[in-house]
Amino acid sequence: MKSLYLPLLALLLVCACSAPQGEAPAGEFGIRELNDSSPDCDQYVLMQTSMGDIKIKLYKDAPLHRKNFVNLVMNGFYDGQLFFRVSQGFMIQAGDPKSRGAAKGVKLGTTEVSYNVPMEIDVEKRWHKRGALSAASLKPGISSSGCQFYIITGKKVYDKNLDAHEVKYNKTLRRLMYENLQKPYADKINKLYAESKKSAQKKRELNDMIHMFSEKTDSAMAGKKWSYTKEQRRGYKEEGGAFHLDGYYTVFGEVIEGIEVVEAISAVDFDVHERPLKDVVIKKVTLLPNGDK
Repeated sequence: MKSLYLPLLALLLVCACSAPQGEAPAGEFGIRELNDSSPDCDQYVLMQTSMGDIKIKLYKDAPLHRKNFVNLVMNGFYDGQLFFRVSQGFMIQAGDPKSRGAAKGVKLGTTEVSYNVPMEIDVEKRWHKRGALSAASLKPGISSSGCQFYIITGKKVYDKNLDAHEVKYNKTLRRLMYENLQKPYADKINKLYAESKKSAQKKRELNDMIHMFSEKTDSAMAGKKWSYTKEQRRGYKEEGGAFHLDGYYTVFGEVIEGIEVVEAISAVDFDVHERPLKDVVIKKVTLLPNGDK
């Protein structure tokens, strides 16, 4: 899937600061761009499925993902689609536009809209707890799918699991910082690397430069080590979740009613592709007025 940063899909709101619907023509998969007039607040949707209703809160502080999801909801994009992947003790996934009416046994999950959404990862505030709504991605840590999402069921974990993920993610943060510091010098580094194969002097210069960037990275990372909060640790140990996804995928909402429906969907029988043997259909997704939470 190509990573195209197209203008983010806008939306029509059913809340206090609403705006009239735009007249833009429908695009791919019938998606219409609506007026970009989003309230600076949490928003709520009702997802009616063939196995029960799920009410979801979309976070105010993940505006790009929230606006995009609401726009798709208001276009009826998810209506009639399937939960095409289920995994008990992990998550349920939907959002493939070609899942609607798909023949039995067909592998789903490979179709996307033509744009991605920039990541809005905040491991301090949003994490993959039980009931978390998160954006799927073919490029974890870089950009999110424009349409596919998953809801976490998860398993209870131990402190040692969280400790290990802290180490892993802090290494990721250090690598990203190192690469970012090197970017302005990419041409010079590449030239030195090529020359170092034939020159001991150039090899020393290259090693000195690498050492310099390593020291700068250590300095830039000083005091920025990430760790789970007491609340996050308690939640993972008591309620469960999918801690190993933290820092790599954008959490932009959570289930506030109907987590038992999510758990029931995750427990259905599935085929070799983790697709439910009996279709689990998203009948309709509706944007709720902000007063109806």
